[in-house]
Amino acid sequence: MNDKRPHAPARVAALLLPALLLPVLWAFCGLYPRPAAAFTGTEVPVPPGLAADPTAGPDAAAAAFVGIPYRQDGGIDEHGRFTLFARPELRFAGPGLNCSGLVLGLSRFLLGKNISLKDAARDRLGDSGPDATAGEDWDFGWDLILNISQGTPRTLLLPGFRIADPEAGSGKAPRGFVIHETGSLPELCGRMRRGFFYLVSFSVEGHRRGYGLQHYHVGLILPSATGEAWFYQTSGKRGRSVRWDLNSEDGRAAFRRAFADTGNRRKMMLVLEIDLPHRAYRG
Repeated sequence: MNDKRPHAPARVAALLLPALLLPVLWAFCGLYPRPAAAFTGTEVPVPPGLAADPTAGPDAAAAAFVGIPYRQDGGIDEHGRFTLFARPELRFAGPGLNCSGLVLGLSRFLLGKNISLKDAARDRLGDSGPDATAGEDWDFGWDLILNISQGTPRTLLLPGFRIADPEAGSGKAPRGFVIHETGSLPELCGRMRRGFFYLVSFSVEGHRRGYGLQHYHVGLILPSATGEAWFYQTSGKRGRSVRWDLNSEDGRAAFRRAFADTGNRRKMMLVLEIDLPHRAYRG
């Protein structure tokens, strides 16, 4: 009787062919399971002239943004070029950032997201602009920190060890911690955790003619592996970006002087806690 079965090599090939083709088909259809890559921050273009490599981890990223000269309206576009928020077609050969540009530039590397200037400055609630009764950019700081953290796990930290959903609020409320209340900084720093970073919007009433309430300044806090709570900011008065350790008396004193109340106008800070995106990057 003739044996119709294929010879051994042919039988092996017949068995192996589906197993070899299946991963190809899975990959083609987008179904093949891919291992999670360790986050490095290399998705974000590195601008020229930084003091350190911002892709080497959160602490290195933050260090890279210390000492950058202040430039009014200065930012970094999504191609890593120094420019202005209001005129992104302009290019500058040397570094220069305002407070919003500093917070956006550093946050890109912490989040591994190449957030555009336009997306960062988006008017979330449609309550700003030239005809806004509250002022053209009255809640810009509030918009900025929520836009930067959009799509990332985040929580508002409120006084009295309370928390809130940032999506439930607005630039008007909640406004967070009263800076010069005795327990504000100790409570806030006691709640900060390694593996997270914190975006801050500062607000005050009567800060500028034509405005009532204004979110006039932003900063960023990054807890270190050695126990510091580094606050990063820049301003025209200082001339370049700086950092202060809010877990030290000297750092808190510098912070309070920088945000001193004017008359009876109390300055407040809204603090948004944001997960660093990959545990391997938390360092």
